[in-house]
Formats: sequence, C-alpha cells, structure tokens
Amino acid sequence: FLCRFLYCCDWNVEEAFGRIVKLIKLKEANPEWFFHKPIATYSELLNRNVKFALDRRDRRGRRVFVTRLGAVDFSNMAVTDLANLDDIWFELMLNELDTLENGVTCLIDMSGYSLKSFRFLTPHNIRIGSAKTDLLPLKNIEFHVVNSSVFMNAAIAILYPMLSKKIKDQVRFHYSNWESLHQYIPADILPQEYGGTVGKTFDFKTIHGQVLDRPNEFDRLLVYGVRKGTVSPTSTAAPVPKGKGGKAKGKHKEATEKKKQVIGCEE
Repeated sequence: FLCRFLYCCDWNVEEAFGRIVKLIKLKEANPEWFFHKPIATYSELLNRNVKFALDRRDRRGRRVFVTRLGAVDFSNMAVTDLANLDDIWFELMLNELDTLENGVTCLIDMSGYSLKSFRFLTPHNIRIGSAKTDLLPLKNIEFHVVNSSVFMNAAIAILYPMLSKKIKDQVRFHYSNWESLHQYIPADILPQEYGGTVGKTFDFKTIHGQVLDRPNEFDRLLVYGVRKGTVSPTSTAAPVPKGKGGKAKGKHKEATEKKKQVIGCEE
C-alpha cells in the first residue's frame, strides 16, 4: 500500500505522505464511496459487468480497465456502487509493480447510455469522483471513449469545467473508429464488439476470477486506514524530520538504492 504512493511520487516521502493523508481525509468524509465490505458481498455487483479489468495488458504494459455505461441500471444501482467497483478493480491493479510503472488505460463505452442518467452527475458526485481519480497513486492513466455521439459529447463538454485539468488532458474520443482505438488498445486483447479478434465478447469468468478468487487479499484491505481522530480535519501532511538521515529526497541518485526499495515492495 505504501509503496504505491512512493512509486508514483518518485520516492519523495513528503509528497507521498501528503497524498495518503488527502486520500484518508476523502475516505473519512465519504466512506460510502470506497470499498468497505468483504469482497464476496460484491459478487452480484461484479457480475453485472459494468466495470472490469482485462487479464491482458496493452502494448505499453498497461492494464486495461473497461467501463460499460450502457450496462448501468440506475433504478437499482447508486453512484457509490460504481465507485466501489472502481475501488475493487484498482486495488487489484495497483498491487502490481508493472501497473505502478506503466499505468492504466481506461476504455469507456457510451453505447446505450441515456441522457436521463446525467441527473446523477451532480457537482457533488463529480467533485468526489474527480478527487478520487486525482489521488490514484498512478503516474499514467488515459481515458478512451467509444460509441459516443456528437450530441453526447456536447453533453459531456458541459461537465468538463468540473473535472481537473489532469483528467481532461487524458481523455480521447474515438466514436466507433476501431482503427483509432487500436492505436492505444490492440485488437488482439479486445472482443469483436470493439473490433477485436479474441471472440464475440469478454471472458467474464476469467475476468471475475481475478478478484473473487482472492478473498483473503481483498478482505485484509478493509483494516487499512486510521483511527478516528488520528488525522485532524484541518491538519496537513506532517513534515518529515530533516535531521541526519531524515531528509526526504526525490528520485534516488543511486540506482542500486532504488532497486533495493523496489524489491522491498515486491516482498
């Protein structure tokens, strides 16, 4: 868990600690937006196939995270359900050093998504969702939108002012141009519905197994956090002591030293 933040901050201890504090504060203020129950209780939600990570990476070594907005039934799903699904899958992906180094490519499918669902995209929901995304301990994350119309893109543009610049700069629209999409996500890891070559649809049994077959790994994450009152609502990241041997540094000058720390993360 700690190595995720050190890795994305180039081993700058102060910056990594500050990022963790911000995430904990966000979680304390909005607990329902985070993964908070035993993984087995999410099986029905996972089986709706709204959000999931492929078991293969793209050419850049990035995990591919798929969101199918047309599969969302807001009559019996809350925005926080989607946030919990994000948490579950990113916990899986962020536990891999390859993902920390290379990043994540997000494929967002707009087909079947109704404009009526935009009523759930309130300023409050967008603000929390954007904050969670900004605090992800990832150096590289991209968003590729497919099956969207010009009208839908215009509606999305209205929401842009509420998104951070970091997110907006990483969004690309492909409509239904699979050749354009395959420049980022290769056809050999996608099914036919996205112009791919690996069958008619995704292998959901294998995909879900990545999470549901690891209950112990996920359930132990529920103990992470702080005791109530440990972090003051108005406190900021505590400075790292700058005594002998305590000064925080950015990238390690010694390659061997950084290698030792990466090995420590793998253990």
